Amino acid sequence: MRINSNATYLNSLRNILHNSDELKKSAEKLASGLRINRASDDPAGLVISEKMRSQIASIEQELRNIDDTSNKYSAADGTIEGLQNSLRDIRDVALAAANTSGNFKESQRAYQRSADDAIESYNEIQSSSTYGTQNLLDGSEGSVADLKPLEKIDVSSAEAAQQAVDIIDKKMAELSKVRGEIGATQKNDLDARRNNLEIELNNLIAAESSIRDVDMAREYSEAVRKEVSLKASMAMLAHQQQVPNLVLSFLNR
Repeated sequence: MRINSNATYLNSLRNILHNSDELKKSAEKLASGLRINRASDDPAGLVISEKMRSQIASIEQELRNIDDTSNKYSAADGTIEGLQNSLRDIRDVALAAANTSGNFKESQRAYQRSADDAIESYNEIQSSSTYGTQNLLDGSEGSVADLKPLEKIDVSSAEAAQQAVDIIDKKMAELSKVRGEIGATQKNDLDARRNNLEIELNNLIAAESSIRDVDMAREYSEAVRKEVSLKASMAMLAHQQQVPNLVLSFLNR
């Protein structure tokens, strides 16, 4: 029995402080859901995790860029579909004007005015179609396709109207080709790249989670163990505080 230096008491106190600190760390991990809350928890794991987080952020931004580009191509596709519908209307006018029986000068002039109006509308859509601040179909930087304006079509006579039908058919074939190229780009380039990036992103997130996230069940078990150790240390400390009293009692006999 020593009274100058109670080593057992000091050791119990040290265990209490250690177990209390460890219990705080477990509580912090359970509260945050993270195994690494500060660099001292796992220095190497933190470095690897931060690098993975940077990669994840880059992939997520690239996915957003792909979605934006795909939306631009979809807008262009929808605009071209509208142009094709306009061409069909012009073609109907030309076919009506190409009818050699039943047409007269007034009707031919009416067909010409109708065709002119439809061509003007077609060219307006073609030149003004935009996605944000970028033109879509004029061949400028950032555009999806380079479509030329539709020239004036002559339907003032049956012969001219028949030639106009041929011109319109060629223009419709050109638009169909452009739409096919847009669809191929979306499917073979953008969608394929998106699928690959999504797989890579999921793998990175899973890997980063295995490094940084805490195993809740295991950490809870650790917290219970540390709490028991803390209570046991506190009980031993209380017991060691009785040693000087025992010595005094022994000396008084």
